[in-house]
Amino acid sequence: MKNKEPKEPFSLPKPGFIIGDQCIYNGNGGNFEHRFPGNGEIQCQIPIAGAIEVEKAILAADTAFSDWKKIAASKRRDLLFKLADLVTENSEEFAWIGAREVGSPISGVRMIPQKFEAWTKYAAGWADKLEGRVVSNPRDDSVLDYTLLEPYGVIGMILTWNGPLMALAMKLGPALAAGNTVVIKPPESTPFTAFRLMQLVQQAGFPPGVINLVTGGAEAGQALVKHPLVKKIAFTGGTQIAKNIATSIAPLLKPAIWELGGKSANLIFSDADMQSAVRYSARQPLFLAGQGCILPTRLLVEKNIEAEFTERLIAEVASLQIGDPMEYETELGPVISKSAQSRIFDMISKSKELGDGTLSFGGGLPKDVDPNGYFVEPTIFTNVKPNSLIAQKECFGPVIVLMPFKTEDEAIEIANSTAFGLGAYIQSSDISRCNRLIEKLHAGGIFINGAPTARENAPFGGLEFSGFGREGGRDGMLEYTRVKNIGINTSRQ
Repeated sequence: MKNKEPKEPFSLPKPGFIIGDQCIYNGNGGNFEHRFPGNGEIQCQIPIAGAIEVEKAILAADTAFSDWKKIAASKRRDLLFKLADLVTENSEEFAWIGAREVGSPISGVRMIPQKFEAWTKYAAGWADKLEGRVVSNPRDDSVLDYTLLEPYGVIGMILTWNGPLMALAMKLGPALAAGNTVVIKPPESTPFTAFRLMQLVQQAGFPPGVINLVTGGAEAGQALVKHPLVKKIAFTGGTQIAKNIATSIAPLLKPAIWELGGKSANLIFSDADMQSAVRYSARQPLFLAGQGCILPTRLLVEKNIEAEFTERLIAEVASLQIGDPMEYETELGPVISKSAQSRIFDMISKSKELGDGTLSFGGGLPKDVDPNGYFVEPTIFTNVKPNSLIAQKECFGPVIVLMPFKTEDEAIEIANSTAFGLGAYIQSSDISRCNRLIEKLHAGGIFINGAPTARENAPFGGLEFSGFGREGGRDGMLEYTRVKNIGINTSRQ
């Protein structure tokens, strides 16, 4: 008998909108039929916000801003600490909800509430430390010049579906600690985590209107980004949607933080620790069934170890436990939806037809899973052409592509050949080589020998089609402030 915890220890919250001090369960955008990715069964009818609900949420946030920005920074800090603690106290429930709404294995999402706590408490600690500076003026000592860091006002947050609690962790704490108020728009496919968090927001004692929630699709998103009272957008999602938003906000000259897609390269050299490199290269790209922007899905392997590495990689991927995301033994679950499953299968099929590479493992439906679930077998393409579809386009599924290289220069050329620039990875025991490559790799973050990719005290973000702006660390805090300069002629006092 498998050693697992009960399948249904919790229940999904009935999702709605939180606007000011009101909870609303009907929206002008209609309803969305949410299905469990593990078996395709309907779980809930999700109310969708229309422009009317978004307008109300923005007005509530704008009204709350005047008081929120004035309260003691220590009060904002303490409220965020309380919220972080409440999430940790309910960590098992959040893991369960995450598995039910996204289909990610519960064993993999159990650590996300702890990450939320770490990110939120780190940001909270900045609340009373966001200080301006005195600007020296060597030409005129009669002028006192200094700066202030001020909040923007209402921040519109558009969340991704693949990691709803993590997306909230990266955005919410910094925005609130800096004195902004927010309107959160999660997608209709993952409404439960954000709604449960809002219940804890109320329990923590945040003033009404400081944090508002409107679940919705394109209509709600457009209403949010175009509204003149929304002073900045924080977006995580796909590049094409980001382009659409950018077009909408360009006439308003509205700033935004873009955390977009990726096609990250993992450079594996012959001097790497083979066992560690194989395990990392097999498992990291398949986290959340490959539905992650920063995942190292392109493996660039030095030619003289290609054969051995490929054989061991396939064996490691084949050992993964695929199945029900609610079972704690499961390591690889389904993808988010039927349409995502179809898209991934279409990409695999097209790459086979085009001869982009050799399909060396997977590519179909896994055995011994619910046939109605949205499963995709972990897939490995070898001998992939660097400029092919499968090597250039973000798949957002459990698909790994492997390309050999002979020299460092060739590896760099292949790694930098996509339109993306989120992350790059190096597996090598030669620190001099790593230092050389760091300067040449075109990415917002370089991660060496299994280093973690998203930490609360370090900046995270990309270049080019992977977006711009940073989340995490001091850089992430400053994204939610703007600088005001003050000059005083002291000779006239």
